[in-house]
Amino acid sequence: MPRRSITFICLTAFVTLLVWTTARAAMPVANAVPDSPATVADRSSPVNVEHEGTDTIGAKLAFDLKELFNSSSLFTLSEKDEPKLQVLISTAPEFPGRPAMGSAYAVIWVFHQGEGTFKLYLERETGIVTPEESAALAARIAQKTDGIAVKYGYLFKK
Repeated sequence: MPRRSITFICLTAFVTLLVWTTARAAMPVANAVPDSPATVADRSSPVNVEHEGTDTIGAKLAFDLKELFNSSSLFTLSEKDEPKLQVLISTAPEFPGRPAMGSAYAVIWVFHQGEGTFKLYLERETGIVTPEESAALAARIAQKTDGIAVKYGYLFKK
C-alpha cells in the first residue's frame, strides 16, 4: 500500500474523530446527574456479645463474632448503658467426653434499651458447630445481626 494511502486513511480517521467529538460536546445532555453526592445516614448499630459456656469451641465462636463486629463498619461493640442489640450465646460440648468434637449453641438476639428496662426478645437460632465451622458461623450470625438491626431499626430512634 502506498504511503499516500496510509496518510490519507489516518487523516480521514482523525478528521472524523474530531468532528464526532465536537458534535458530541455540543449536544445537550438529557437527564444529567448532578455531581453532588448525598450523605449516607450512619448505619452503625451498637451491639454487645455475651457468652455463657466453658467449652473452647463456644469461646472461639464468641471471639470470632466479637472480632467481626469490631472490624465491621456496620457495628460498634458497646459495653455502655445505651440502646443496643445484645447477642447472647450459650454453648456446651456436644459430647461431654469429647469436647473438641463440637459444641451445641443457642444464639438469642435481644434489644436492650438501658438499665432498669426489660430486654425485648427479637430472634433465636440453635445448632451444632465444629472448630472448622466457627468462623463461617460467626459470619452468618453477624449477617443475621445486621438484618435484625435493619428490621428493628426503629427501636433505636428516640
